Amino acid sequence: MKPAVSIALLLATLLAGCGSRDAKPKPDGDSAGAALDQLAIDKGLIPDPESLAVEGRFETRSELGTDKFCAVADGESQYRVGFLSVYGPDSKCEAQGSAEQDGDSLKITLTGKESCSFTASYDGTVLRFPGTVPDGCASYCSRNASLSGTRYYFVDPGAEAAKRTLGRDIDRLCR
Repeated sequence: MKPAVSIALLLATLLAGCGSRDAKPKPDGDSAGAALDQLAIDKGLIPDPESLAVEGRFETRSELGTDKFCAVADGESQYRVGFLSVYGPDSKCEAQGSAEQDGDSLKITLTGKESCSFTASYDGTVLRFPGTVPDGCASYCSRNASLSGTRYYFVDPGAEAAKRTLGRDIDRLCR
């Protein structure tokens, strides 16, 4: 066999063993990624999504003002919540309501005006409202303001911290 043919056959055999570029690894029940995540949870590097603490005060500061969210436990996975999202001195969203936690999801229902219920995500550090919320949620906002896509960073744990969270039109956002 000629050396060029031998090399070509060897390369073809090696390439065939590599698989295609589009081939995806098959997941198994005990993947390395899941094991790494669990190790990070065990070491306290990332929060456990099954035991995320929501009770407390959250804030996001910007040149427009300070957005605030608070949650006070009202049962095992139930909370009384309130929030203020500012868009300048005369523009805001502000409301109170309730929430139910399920792992890293928080189903929030606002009360007092039109029907507004949505699911926010929480990773132990940041609470994120969805990018699109029901039309009734606009009733909790002034003109040119929206609670869609807002986010709040966990800054102070516990009911007492939450109860100190002040609003604009609502004196205490959480009671």
